[in-house]
Amino acid sequence: MKRDWLYRLAPERGPFLALGIWVVMFVVFLVKHPAGFSGNVLNTAANKGALLALVAMAQTLPVLTGGLDLSVGMLFVLSNCLASNVVVGTSLQTALGVLLVLALGIGCGALNGSLVVLGRLPPILATLATGSIASGVALWLRPEPGGNINEEFADLLTGSIADIVPCSLLLLAGAVLLVWLPYRLSVWGRAAYAIGSSTPAAHLSGVPVARATFLTYVLAGLFASLAGLLLT
Repeated sequence: MKRDWLYRLAPERGPFLALGIWVVMFVVFLVKHPAGFSGNVLNTAANKGALLALVAMAQTLPVLTGGLDLSVGMLFVLSNCLASNVVVGTSLQTALGVLLVLALGIGCGALNGSLVVLGRLPPILATLATGSIASGVALWLRPEPGGNINEEFADLLTGSIADIVPCSLLLLAGAVLLVWLPYRLSVWGRAAYAIGSSTPAAHLSGVPVARATFLTYVLAGLFASLAGLLLT
């Protein structure tokens, strides 16, 4: 029985090792922090951690297929600048603004996927170009620091429940449970791993290479826009 568990856990030793290192680093961070351990410190760390996790997830997806998305950072910034303009007003206006930001991320991801799959451009060149465009549009939307956001919505994303559970971690958990895990366990997720291992072999095995590759860039855009929204 013990060997069976060890065999099942062996493929996950990398994530477990990373988790262990993170726990040690976080404990050291709390010990060295001037304010010590408090709900405020935990919430601030969670907000920053969730932000980085969403960006990392956005970049990981294209990498699974052997590609690279250099536009993730710029799309992250563009989503932030757009959100500072449109996520305002009444609850309905705020909701529409959030949908617009997420639609922007999905649309930019679809553009990247189209250039890579249909245009047959190298991912590094295609996403470098779209990233430059996103940077320019972001500067046009927000030429100077400023902007606004619905305060109730901001508190909902970056506050905490009972000063214990950071809301940003719940957002991250929702993204993992509703998007990341279903994708990883789906045909498309398995196809992405197959493409990254060997694209010719994936083709010969009947893997939908084009559609699976396209989807990774779409989801990368979604996660980048989520991160930009959280930053705002």
